[in-house]
Amino acid sequence: MTSLEAAAAQAAKGDGRAFEAVCRALQDDVWRYCYALVGDRELAAEAAQETFLRSVRAIRRFRGEAPVRVWYLSLARRATAEVLRRARREPGVERGWPVEEVVPGPSVEAQLLVEQLPAELRQAFVLTQVLGLSYAETAHVMGCAVGTVRSRVFRARARLVAAWTGEPSEQDAEEDTSVDR
Repeated sequence: MTSLEAAAAQAAKGDGRAFEAVCRALQDDVWRYCYALVGDRELAAEAAQETFLRSVRAIRRFRGEAPVRVWYLSLARRATAEVLRRARREPGVERGWPVEEVVPGPSVEAQLLVEQLPAELRQAFVLTQVLGLSYAETAHVMGCAVGTVRSRVFRARARLVAAWTGEPSEQDAEEDTSVDR
């Protein structure tokens, strides 16, 4: 059992210091995941905050069936969905991928390419390739089959390589020919 898992077990028993340690250890991953889902820094911060608020009430139900990191990211997925629903109800508030002045470079270009992936591909890619979750853990967070995660990560990688090299991916070529049929 890792120290994070041990801290989560203690937090589930009511240990406030252990709960704080778990939250601190996971705050960056939760925020990155929320940002990958919404593409807006303010909404990501709101969704991350909502995640940790929910965890205050839910930690006592944590039983360790999945790693605590996966459990928190599952909470984050649901919190993000709620934050997005609330944001859509706000009249006159435009949200979306932010346009920021940045110094161009390989890491910025790669981030922009990831941000342009369709939501389900971006989510699977970020969970597995950025946050380092296994395919099984990602499937648990996303609520889908492992094969679906594998497929989405494969398609995301293909699109990213194609976008990076400037050549159409095989999937894009298939989509272009299927439109003509």
